[in-house]
Amino acid sequence: MTSVALVDDHIVVRSGFAQLLSMEPDIQIHSEFSNARDAFRGLSDSDVDVAVIDISMPDESGLILLEKLRRKHPHFKAIILSIYDSASFVSKAIEAGAYGYLSKRCGPSELVKAIRTVANGDRYLCADALVNLSNASAGPNVLQDLTKREREVFDHLILGKDVKEIGSELYISHKTIHVHRANILSKLNLSNNVDLIRFALQHKLLTDGPV
Repeated sequence: MTSVALVDDHIVVRSGFAQLLSMEPDIQIHSEFSNARDAFRGLSDSDVDVAVIDISMPDESGLILLEKLRRKHPHFKAIILSIYDSASFVSKAIEAGAYGYLSKRCGPSELVKAIRTVANGDRYLCADALVNLSNASAGPNVLQDLTKREREVFDHLILGKDVKEIGSELYISHKTIHVHRANILSKLNLSNNVDLIRFALQHKLLTDGPV
């Protein structure tokens, strides 16, 4: 019997998964968590076989949670669930120690298949994730997850421009700029504007001196 923990802040999603998996004779729901903090507490000393973890939660990224759990249990098995299936997100999940990666667009049968595969110690990536990884040439396009407007704001931020300057050049409000900036930092897993500039230099998006 494979025990499964579900970590997702959306109760409808979590309940749907629990109901679906309870119909499988070889799978049982071990536990459910609505945030990363409770999940870490509940799974730190757990013998659960597989955890299905949403990549985006209100208190902490699912990838950070996974890294913390794997520091305590190096063989901890988890499947990351995300609305994103681009090469950069999949790569980050693999680097964090994920055994599997599923798009939230996957069907019920694929979720069950992924859990069984990971429980057996094998890796499982959904079809879209595999295709996107294969299509990534030398490495993933580090900005491919940004929208067109977020990319425009990114280009201004890495030049050190402030909100007022960006607003006047892009004809958008200060509030909108702050929203785009927050989305950019979240998608690139960065904390502040200094990190953004370092990121740009690291990926040769800027040619100025070091920060």
